[in-house]
Amino acid sequence: MGSRRGESSFRGRVVTPRWPGYHYLVQWDLEPVMECLVCGDERHETFFDQDIRKLPLRFVKCRNCSLVFQSPRLTRECSERYFDSQIFQKDCESIDFDLKSPLGYPDYADWDKSYQETAFLRLKRIRQFRKAPGRLLEIGPATGAFLACARNAGYEVSGLDASSSLADVARKRHDLEIETAFIEESDLPEAFYDIICAFGGISCWRDPVKALKKINRALKPDGILTINYPDLNAFVPRVMGKRYFEFNPASFTIFSRTTLRRCLEGVGLEPLFSQSERQVASLGRVFSYLKAEKLERITRHFKINAFQIPVIVSGTVFEICGKKSANG
Repeated sequence: MGSRRGESSFRGRVVTPRWPGYHYLVQWDLEPVMECLVCGDERHETFFDQDIRKLPLRFVKCRNCSLVFQSPRLTRECSERYFDSQIFQKDCESIDFDLKSPLGYPDYADWDKSYQETAFLRLKRIRQFRKAPGRLLEIGPATGAFLACARNAGYEVSGLDASSSLADVARKRHDLEIETAFIEESDLPEAFYDIICAFGGISCWRDPVKALKKINRALKPDGILTINYPDLNAFVPRVMGKRYFEFNPASFTIFSRTTLRRCLEGVGLEPLFSQSERQVASLGRVFSYLKAEKLERITRHFKINAFQIPVIVSGTVFEICGKKSANG
């Protein structure tokens, strides 16, 4: 069923519990997205439609390029509140928390050790293309684990994050330079960075084409963009179906290899290296992503939920991209 202009229009409010020490998200404000975020086509059909703890969550699929994106989705102002909220950063403390129906990370801080270990794996691959020294920008650095690791490896680092509260954590914990802004609204200097990284955040960009154009402009002629993203056509998403963890309010877009390549090509970037993501993850984090509630509860009961294991993340792609003009 295709979408008609105005058909997806929705604005709603859901009051959420308040907790001390957090920025609060007190209401959901939604807006329709009528045109595909990559090709601009207005023809799309419902792909996922479900209420997640009273929040209407709907994804549509573009009939022209097959991109899957949210419509309706959080407004720009609501997105800002959401990324600063307790729900996004520590949903486990919400009164109505349900691992099978998450509205954010169960506990982002609890997974920080995983991100620190994973940073070494990511840097190892990046150094194959751009060794230190060099200017490195991370979009969505969260608590700053990767940037701290990159700085220790000899890079000149900085960050850009849509969440002011997470940016504060990164500044205080690692003494990092973090700007708070949406990538689409940022003013990145031209031909300035040797490396720009975005791990897991591309799904949260409100306008991925505009963001990638800014990134391409900000890279030096031989600079690289390092990203990871979920591949909707991979085995894990197909097996999980409606339980797939990318069906959440933060994922404005869910790419596949095909749709992301089309997006990259349109802004003058191309993959130089691609493989399934390698990470170190705790057992609790793995079972949370898979929404395996019983297994996650067992690991907590036996106090092994923080145990770290190496994981090849089937269904998540790690890519290093360069400018087309610089690479033929």
